[in-house]
Amino acid sequence: MPSTRHPLLALSLTPGLGPTLTGRLLDLLGSAEAVLGASAADWGRVKGIAGDGRLRAALDQVLASDAVERELAAVAAHGAQLIALGDAAYPRALSHIPDPPPLLWMRGALQERDALALAIVGSRRCTAYGREQADRFAAGLAVAGVTIVSGGAYGIDAAAHGAALRMRPAGGRTVAVIGSGLARPYPKEHAPLFDKIVAEGAGAVLSELPMTFPPSAENFPRRNRILSGMSLGTLLIEAADRSGALITARLCNDEHGRELMALPGRVDSDASAGCHKAIREGWATLVTSVGEVLEQLGEAGQMLKVATGQADPAAKAGGAPLFGSLNDPQRQIMGVLGEACSLDEVTARTGLPVQNVQVELTMLEIRGVVKRSGGKFQAK
Repeated sequence: MPSTRHPLLALSLTPGLGPTLTGRLLDLLGSAEAVLGASAADWGRVKGIAGDGRLRAALDQVLASDAVERELAAVAAHGAQLIALGDAAYPRALSHIPDPPPLLWMRGALQERDALALAIVGSRRCTAYGREQADRFAAGLAVAGVTIVSGGAYGIDAAAHGAALRMRPAGGRTVAVIGSGLARPYPKEHAPLFDKIVAEGAGAVLSELPMTFPPSAENFPRRNRILSGMSLGTLLIEAADRSGALITARLCNDEHGRELMALPGRVDSDASAGCHKAIREGWATLVTSVGEVLEQLGEAGQMLKVATGQADPAAKAGGAPLFGSLNDPQRQIMGVLGEACSLDEVTARTGLPVQNVQVELTMLEIRGVVKRSGGKFQAK
């Protein structure tokens, strides 16, 4: 009889299925167990899945093999763990994006405070200026209590991770989201960096890909949605006009409804042309200091400014805004959460744009006044 140990992992190991189709199957059928028990005809009801049964047959081959057991052994051998959407350890903000990964592979550990995260992204071929600014902002924000999220790549990513690690004695934390399996980290030259994040208890290394999955071009644009999705905002440092970092920036602004900030560079520098375009066209806010970044992060940033003594005296006297009064959208949302509601139900009942609901639910979870269970939200 085919093994059904860890059904969600079996789905994730099925060739051709991928996180998007897996997510649609889970939405339609309710659970990984139900998906495994569904017929090819049931699968065919999902957008993007043909009715010829090929994907269902591919899953059956996975179940009939030892693929799940081998993957679990690789997870254990590398000191990793699996986190499913809906688990308590799953990043709160990431669960609110339109296409969250159903399953994450993780080395290290996430903490409650990592909900206050900022993505720092930019060019792999950065200039000395870009590297210096990534170091400056990541170090300052890490000391302020912000977890630095980046992609583990060369250039701006590596500078941001390194600065957060340097601030470890002051509480600095960082999360690297890579575009390959954890057992095949890319770039391989950064394996010591990833090991250091884990060994020092400074954060986590995440992937939505099986342990030995190789890096490939199509992995990285999808990886970028995790960078933006698990962060309250994104800071763009040195992105050229066609930089891959602009994909993360667009996701942050257009799909996730999060704060997008950009650091200006030299006006004649092609390395910062993408940053300047984002600022000029109005979809990124120009920032020049850590304090300005915290201001753009709204109430979460204001709380951190109070905690680190950067707020003005009036703000300190009034207490940290994170624990103060609710804003109007939050009051509307709390008004419908007397019973458990899904994201769609909250959106329909409040009449608020879904992106606004996603952001405010994240903040209410961070405040501790809303709990999430089984994909539904309810006031505590």
